[in-house]
Amino acid sequence: MMIIIILILIQFVLSTIPSPHPSSLTKPILKLSTKTHDKQIIIDALLDVANKISSSSHDLTRFQQLVNEHNRQCIENSKIVYHINTIKLGHKIFEASECRSNLNHKFQSILKPSDNIHNLILQSDSNIDLQLKMNLVDEFINYEQFKEYKFNDFQNLNYDLICLIDYQQLMQVGLKQNVLEVNMERNVQVAPNCQFNMINPNFKGYMIDYETTTNVPLNGTFFCHKGKSLTCNRAIAVSTGSRYKLPD
Repeated sequence: MMIIIILILIQFVLSTIPSPHPSSLTKPILKLSTKTHDKQIIIDALLDVANKISSSSHDLTRFQQLVNEHNRQCIENSKIVYHINTIKLGHKIFEASECRSNLNHKFQSILKPSDNIHNLILQSDSNIDLQLKMNLVDEFINYEQFKEYKFNDFQNLNYDLICLIDYQQLMQVGLKQNVLEVNMERNVQVAPNCQFNMINPNFKGYMIDYETTTNVPLNGTFFCHKGKSLTCNRAIAVSTGSRYKLPD
């Protein structure tokens, strides 16, 4: 009986730990090829691989000759595949208003979130990152541990937030966006036609990196940030066109 309980516990623990080799156990989140995306994306990825595995500028020049628009089989038979590596909860901070100061010593000035700013923030990603986010959401809705999560839940953002700015004070509205931070395994699979092994015989035909992190939005909250920050200082702060709080 004790052995059965231990086996059940081991199975549960293993089922919740991300695999160190996710591509062997999970389906791809996104595949890029010339059939589905601009061929320049593939060319740039191949040249990046070439740059990393070349041992000299002469080698890199040869790679660049191998990877060009005339070598169709090299480009068309290569692809980029994304898998999930790790997932964790996190948050991102975005500026959600202008940086403003108050030069009126009689009244507090008012600062609110910029209209529709959350949509502008959500739309600021590259096309590939947007595809990754959409595909990840489609994947996560099937995960038992994420059934309580609501993705892109910005219907009830506190746009009614009012930040009161005292005399000579700096203020900016921020958006704290709660996200799932998904570190991706990006696998550039180089076609044999590219002949990269002619330059580096140790090249295995693919290159994996873990430098891609995609933040899948959950929800967010506007907040008032007083004082200097990376996006707010006296050199860029505006004071004209202020609205003021009337005395109580």
